[in-house]
Order: sequence, then C-alpha cells, then structure tokens
Amino acid sequence: MFFRAFITSGLIASLFIALIFSLGELPLGNSLMYQVLATFWSIGFLSIIGFIYGRKIKRNFRGETGTIKWFDPSKGYGFLIRDKGGDLFVHLRSVQTQDRRKLKENTRVRYSVENTEKGPQAENIRII
Repeated sequence: MFFRAFITSGLIASLFIALIFSLGELPLGNSLMYQVLATFWSIGFLSIIGFIYGRKIKRNFRGETGTIKWFDPSKGYGFLIRDKGGDLFVHLRSVQTQDRRKLKENTRVRYSVENTEKGPQAENIRII
C-alpha cells in the first residue's frame, strides 16, 4: 500500500513540477532555487496526502460485497449481511438513485464502509 501511494503521489508531483517549470517567464519562475524548493515541497506534500487518503480512495473504488437482509423504503433504512460476516446499517440516501426501487431481500450489492458516529454504515450501495 505504501508503495502504491508513493508512486501515485510521485506522478501527481511530476505534473505539478512540470506546471511550476512552465512558469519560467514569471519573476519567481526564473530562479533555480525556487524551482528546486517547489519540487521538494510538492513531492513531500503530495506523498503525505497520498499516504493519508490512499486507503480511503482504494476502499471507495474496490468496495465490499454483501446481501440485503431487509430494507424498507418507506422507513428509509435496512440492514445488509457482509460477505466477511456481520451486519451493516443501510440508509436510503446511501443507495444509488437508480437502484432504490429494486432493492429487496437477498439482493447482491457492492458497497463501501464508512465509520460514522453511530458505528459502521454501508455507503455507495450498488446492485451487482
């Protein structure tokens, strides 16, 4: 995971550095010292950002799978059974708009898990 975050932030930092070097006609862009400083700062800053948010981004793209245990659209919530084991709370706002009417018991779904103040909750729920 650390290697992936390092590579991703390195690519983004390279694009940022290219932007800084393209500012050659500006007074600050002419100085090599400013360009080197901007290079090291951007690599460090973007590496930290990639490391901190890398796990969350990966979780949102990949997600988990499970089965709807029960869901009541009139109440606006329900529960699903994770493939890893355990139940998760499902709120109506977490279900994709096009899937809200199709969500029934034993429907297979893909979702991401968010930790809320009331505990873990399924987000970005899509029927698979």
